[in-house]
Amino acid sequence: MAWHGKVYKVNLAFDHVLLFLEMQEDTSLDEFQKFQQTFKLFFGENESLPNDPDFYEKAMEQISKEITDSPYGTTVKNDDGGVETTKQFDYKRDAGAIYASFFDQYGIDLNKERGKMHWSIFKALFDGLGPKTYFQRILSIRQEDASKIKDPTAKNELVQAQNYYAVDGAKTEEQLEQESLNSDSLSRLFDSLLEQAKKGGN
Repeated sequence: MAWHGKVYKVNLAFDHVLLFLEMQEDTSLDEFQKFQQTFKLFFGENESLPNDPDFYEKAMEQISKEITDSPYGTTVKNDDGGVETTKQFDYKRDAGAIYASFFDQYGIDLNKERGKMHWSIFKALFDGLGPKTYFQRILSIRQEDASKIKDPTAKNELVQAQNYYAVDGAKTEEQLEQESLNSDSLSRLFDSLLEQAKKGGN
């Protein structure tokens, strides 16, 4: 990054970016601490940075452009017209599956790429992981709609698998039971409405 005739090296190695993303979710850090840690991550602790607010603003703009995709999945419109995030995966929780998938598909040991592989390369390879990789199989399980499965045994197996691979950790039996009841009730409601529509609302 160039600033007033001097070039400052920004370290956008994938592991630094992942630490940055994880740090944004850390409630034990206040905003100023996150700010300090962010610049230590990307510029190094020993780099003497300008005492100029405009420099930090420009730096964050450039870094944000590099980190273009959200790690929390796709976005959909909510009822208020805003954007609501659906969390499909988590880099920290899925680290093992991602590591195994990179090694299986590309022969890349991500541990050996720490501090070296640029974020843009990592993201391109990550987005290119095939459906047979461990990570993509887990993602497929999370995204499958259990309410569309009629067979009780198959449905229960999927719900249990979704619980095991849940992004936000395992759920309690009570939560699973309630989700199943809500799903079944919603399905029955839609079936009833569809039947009424076919009969002309009578």
